[in-house]
Amino acid sequence: MSKSYNLEPLAYKPTPENSYPSEKSQQYDVSSPESIDVKLSDNNTTSGTPFRGMGKEELLQYSSKPFWRRLRMICISIILLGWLALIITVVALVLIYPKCKSPDSRTWWQNEVVYRIYVRSFKDSNGDGVGDLDGVTSKLDYIKDLGAGVISLSPTYEDDGSDGDFHLTNHMKIDSAIGGDQGLQTLITKAHEKGLKVLLDFIPTHTSDQSVWFKESEAAKLRNNSYRNFYVWTNTPTNWKSVYGGDAWNESSVRTGEYYLHHFLHNQPDLNLRSPQVKAKLNEILVHWLNQSVDGFYIRNSAYMFEDYDLRDEPKRSSGDGYNDYNHIYTKNLPEIYDMFARWRTTVDTQMNRVLMADPDPKSAVTEMMKYYGHFQRDGVHLPIRRRPFPSNCNGQCVGNYVNEWMNNLPSGRWPTWSFGDESVKRLASNHNESFIRAFAMLTMLLPGTPVLYYGDEINMMDVTANASLTSRKHPSRGLMQWDNTDNGGFSNSSSPWIAPSSDFRMNNVKNQSSKGDSLLSFFKNLTTLRREDSFRIGEYHSALVDNSIFSFVREFDGKKGYLVAINFAETAQKRDYTSSHSTIQTKASFDLTTGGSESFDADTDVDPSSLTLGPMQGVVVSWDYVAKEL
Repeated sequence: MSKSYNLEPLAYKPTPENSYPSEKSQQYDVSSPESIDVKLSDNNTTSGTPFRGMGKEELLQYSSKPFWRRLRMICISIILLGWLALIITVVALVLIYPKCKSPDSRTWWQNEVVYRIYVRSFKDSNGDGVGDLDGVTSKLDYIKDLGAGVISLSPTYEDDGSDGDFHLTNHMKIDSAIGGDQGLQTLITKAHEKGLKVLLDFIPTHTSDQSVWFKESEAAKLRNNSYRNFYVWTNTPTNWKSVYGGDAWNESSVRTGEYYLHHFLHNQPDLNLRSPQVKAKLNEILVHWLNQSVDGFYIRNSAYMFEDYDLRDEPKRSSGDGYNDYNHIYTKNLPEIYDMFARWRTTVDTQMNRVLMADPDPKSAVTEMMKYYGHFQRDGVHLPIRRRPFPSNCNGQCVGNYVNEWMNNLPSGRWPTWSFGDESVKRLASNHNESFIRAFAMLTMLLPGTPVLYYGDEINMMDVTANASLTSRKHPSRGLMQWDNTDNGGFSNSSSPWIAPSSDFRMNNVKNQSSKGDSLLSFFKNLTTLRREDSFRIGEYHSALVDNSIFSFVREFDGKKGYLVAINFAETAQKRDYTSSHSTIQTKASFDLTTGGSESFDADTDVDPSSLTLGPMQGVVVSWDYVAKEL
C-alpha cells in the first residue's frame, strides 16, 4: 500500500511582477531550516532522520560529496583489512601449530614378528624321528597364539643326504624327508587361512657336488658347453681359505689340472654368479616359488656370493695359515652383491607384498650392512638380519650402542630388524640368564623394527649336547622343540629322534609354561600383544635416558598414548628421573608391563617417571594419555 503525503504550500512573499513565482525563480534557503516548513502527514515522524523522504537524485547528490566518499572507503578498507588479518592468522596457525602426523604406511613384514624354525627339530608328524612340514602345520595355532605372523623355514630343498643343510641337489624341489612339495603347499595353504606368512631360505652361493649342474660342469670339455662356467674354475689356485679350514680350492677328478672353488666344504662347490646362465637359473628359482605362493625369501650366506674376478691372492693379517689369518677383501662382501640384490628385488616386486631378507656378515661394519637396503639408488633387500653382536655382560651403554648404531645409520624410509638367534649361533639362554632374556625381549619387541625370534627362545631353551662341528646338522642350537614332559618332549613318538632331546625338557616345556601367568612364554605373548598398539606399530621412536646401567626410549603417536620403556641392565637397583630426557614424558603415568624382578608395580597405582626405581635386570613399560602440544 502506498503512502500519501499532504504537503502544505511553502510560505513566500508575492512579488509585484507575478502573483506566483515561477519554478525557475522559486528558491529555498536551505541554509536556514526556518525558511522551510515541510510537514509529512504519514504516521511516522521524520524527527532525527534528515535524509528520509529524499529522492534518489538528492541522495546521490549528498553521497557523492567528498566526506561520504572518504567514509565509504574507510569502512571498506577496515572490512578488507579485517578479512586479510583473519586469513593470515588462520594460515599462521596451520603452519606453526604442531600438527597431528599421518601414520606411515606399514606392510605385513613391518608389523609382524618373524618366527624362525629349524624344521627337522620342530615337530615330527609321522614318527620317523625327523621334524617335517606337516609337523609345522600342526602347530600353526601355537605360532599364531604366540603373536608371530611370519614363519621362516630353515633349508628344505632336496639334498644329497649328507649330514648338512646346504648340500643342495635341486633348488626347486622340497626334500621328501620333510614332506616334499605337497607338504609345503599344505603348510602355505593352512598358514594363509590363519593369516600367517611363509618364507623359504634361498641359497645362491653353492650346491652339492652331486647336483646335476655340477656334474654337467665338471664333465664339460668344450668351452661352449652351457654348464662349463656354472662354477668357479681355475688351473692356478690362489691362497684363498675355506671358512671351515684348509684351502678353498679342490682339484677335479674329471677336469684334470683344474680346481673348483668352495668357500665352505669341499663337496659344496661355489656357483659362479658372474655367469649369465647362473643368474637366469637363480631368478627362475625365485619365480618358481613365488608362483607357489611363497611370501618371500631369506638369502643365506649372502656375503660370499662373489669373489674377485681376477682371482688375486688375499693379503695376510697374521703369520698363521687359517681362515682368520687372511684379510678377505677378494672373497667376501664384494660390491657386486648389491647388484644381485637389486635384480632379485625387481623379481620379487613383480608380485605384491613379498619380502626379501638377507644375512650380512656379522663382522662387517654397520655402515656396510646398510648397503643391503639399497646401493646407488637401487633397492636392495627389505630386511637385513643382523645377528646380535654384544657380549654376555652387556650393560645399558653397551645395549645403547647396539641399538643406536643401527638406528642412527638407517637410510631414510628403511626398516630395522632385531634378531634373537638362528641355527648358526649359540642360543640366548646358553649365554644369559632369564632376567637378561626378558629385558632383551622387551627391548627388541618394542623398538621400531621387525623382531626375528628363533623357535624355543620363547621358553628359554638352551643349547643341547651335540656334535659341535659347524658342518654338521647336529648343531647345539638345533635341539628338539620341547612341547611337553613326555618322551622326547612331545617332539616325536620315535624312540630315536635324529638329535637327542635337552636334559631339562621334563620341567621346561610349552605345556608347563602355558599354565603359568608369569612364565617367559606368557611374557612373550604380552609383548606381542602390546606391540600391536598404534604407538608401537606406527609411532615415533625417541631415545630417552641412557647410561651405564639404563637404556630407555619413548614410543608415541599424536592422539595416542605415549609409552616409556625403561630397562635396567645393571646387577643393582637403579633410581632415575626420566622426565628430563624427553619432553612428552609425564610425571603421572600408568603401569603397563614389567619383566618381573624385585621392584613390584601395581596396575591400580600411578607411576612417577620422575622418580622411578628399577630392580636388577628389570624393565618396565609405563604410559600416559596423549597431551596436545601447545604453541
